[in-house]
Amino acid sequence: MGACHGPRLVEFHKTPTHLQFNKYVLTGYRPISSAQECLRSLFYVHNELGNIYTHGALPIIHITLLCYPGVRQLALLIYILLSAYGIYCATTARTNVLRLRAFAWQGVFRLGLFLFRMFGRGVGSPRSLRLFFTMDALAVLGGVVNIVQVPERLSPGLFDNWGNSHQIMHVMVVCSIVYLHWGTLEDLDWIKSFECPLE
Repeated sequence: MGACHGPRLVEFHKTPTHLQFNKYVLTGYRPISSAQECLRSLFYVHNELGNIYTHGALPIIHITLLCYPGVRQLALLIYILLSAYGIYCATTARTNVLRLRAFAWQGVFRLGLFLFRMFGRGVGSPRSLRLFFTMDALAVLGGVVNIVQVPERLSPGLFDNWGNSHQIMHVMVVCSIVYLHWGTLEDLDWIKSFECPLE
């Protein structure tokens, strides 16, 4: 990683305003970069490197609504639209709170699916639901850690490159994806012996 020297990194106050969402990370910001320079940034140390190397509800929708094909297609479309809206809101948000809130509708949608499954209308492995709850809990907890900006709030400058709240959030998102994977495997194993009841 150290073999490729990147451009001179900039301090917080010299970054564009859309990158100034954590005043406790003081240094190590990449300057405004072209697409080629962004690719080069994979090979030198800066304060977003950990985020880059540490980065799904579609399987949940598919299995939960397996016996309702028309509703399933509509739900998949709605979820994709909510995801696109969430990404737009997150990339235009001015604060970490607004960035986290951008994904609230996706969370509400998944909660509806979980309730649908819990109360016997949706289908899926009985063991996968707790894995999916853990998935969402980790993602939300990661977002909260990012909002409160700890540990860098306690010691500004010390966690600029490694260990800041934004990186902790990314690690928690990766853990969340692992739980999504495990839950999906449970559902895929369960579906082998399941057939929707005839109406």
